[in-house]
Amino acid sequence: MELFFAVEPYSRIRAEAAPLAAAHWQETEKALYGPQTAVPMTHALYDALEQGGALHIVTARTGAALHGYAAYCLSENLNMPGRSTASALALYLSREARTDAFAALRLLRWAENSLRQRGIAGIGYASPASRPCDALYRRLGAKITETVWYKEL
Repeated sequence: MELFFAVEPYSRIRAEAAPLAAAHWQETEKALYGPQTAVPMTHALYDALEQGGALHIVTARTGAALHGYAAYCLSENLNMPGRSTASALALYLSREARTDAFAALRLLRWAENSLRQRGIAGIGYASPASRPCDALYRRLGAKITETVWYKEL
């Protein structure tokens, strides 16, 4: 499967991404947080981030069919004034796209280049404990800088 990547606005892919976002939740997040009815990429927060210029989404397609995405929140780094950074919000590829062992790596490399062109100086990656992406992030040249813990209140 040959994937093509592009930066696309959330407003254009919202409905098309909903089934992928639901599959994403079932495969990765449900193990940590349990079932939920709201799917992360259909949340109104994505609309607000896009309207504020703080959302960057790279899509993975075969022709017109959407097979995945990498979504980032853009912000000024509060600890390093003058440096804009991206925080990874979501990474997902359909099962069909994952038959290519390097699809995620190619998607993230393409996304990194598109972020660099926007003037982004660094990216914070995260992955759920149920589906760690350590090897993928190391291949990209990222290094571990902190461990994040979460507690439901």
